[in-house]
Amino acid sequence: MTMAASSPTAPVGPAPREVIARDVLRAGVGGRLPTTVHYQESLGVGSGTVQKALKDLRNEGAMSLVARGHQGTFITGLDAALLWSAARLSPVHLLLPPNAPPESMRVATAVAERFAPLGAYTTVGHLRGAEPRLRSIEAHQADIALMSAGAAGDLLAAGAGHRTLTLGSGTYYAPGSLVVVTRTPGPGHGTDGAELRIGIDLDSDDHQRLTHAEFPEGTGRYVPTDFTSVPRAVLLGEIDAGIWHTVDSLIPLDAAGLTVAPLTRPDAVELARAISAAVLVATRDNIPGVLLARTANEGRDLLTTSPPAPGSGLPGGDDPLRLRV
Repeated sequence: MTMAASSPTAPVGPAPREVIARDVLRAGVGGRLPTTVHYQESLGVGSGTVQKALKDLRNEGAMSLVARGHQGTFITGLDAALLWSAARLSPVHLLLPPNAPPESMRVATAVAERFAPLGAYTTVGHLRGAEPRLRSIEAHQADIALMSAGAAGDLLAAGAGHRTLTLGSGTYYAPGSLVVVTRTPGPGHGTDGAELRIGIDLDSDDHQRLTHAEFPEGTGRYVPTDFTSVPRAVLLGEIDAGIWHTVDSLIPLDAAGLTVAPLTRPDAVELARAISAAVLVATRDNIPGVLLARTANEGRDLLTTSPPAPGSGLPGGDDPLRLRV
């Protein structure tokens, strides 16, 4: 029995031009590119293959380089849209809190508009809890996670490999959007004078802190409740009061026999203000995170800078923001 000779196995993994394009996007203008030897060894290709990829990217106008002897090769210019295409990157995936609060959707729209000129779509998913959203980006299941300044302060350790972009005050919790929901005619004791049952979300650090500030120990009994379902829990008689982040509702809460009131205790009001900023979080090497951080370093405010023309960079003028269900 004779055996046919096997053909050489082609390198498995991204092509050199894809890897180089990604490295250029991460490094930015002024950054240093890895050596040709690095690409040969890491990709298992020859010098000629690497040189061709570099030459093609330069000839296409995707980047310009300058060699500085023993210091290495530095990036002197780049076209982010051409590099994004060459890198063959997936759509940017952004994780938001559940129920799509209007503040979060405003941030998502701004992120999508920032990536649209690159020809990139932005997909949006929803996941309850800032910590699960953080774990998702660390597991590379998403690119960017949105959380409040309060959650970011609690979860992100210095030097832990994350990159953050903090937006302005009120961009995660708009002024007046954190409210207390009770049965009409308002707060008081529970049914028939019983102990007040207060909803508290044990999976949300923000909700726990706000609840303890507005309803200190001794005010009543804490009942585990999903913060997004506080109005429903009050309506069903499962709790008597709870803090809620307002979202659009088909039926006004007052029409359902519920009362919505602002936070009243000074500690709760101050805490709501302190944690109200939105924070976008990515792992340090994540390319969308790098590009967003670069936007901030260039002095361009994500939410106030004039957005690009509708559909800019996208085929057929498509909406750059897509919800993932």
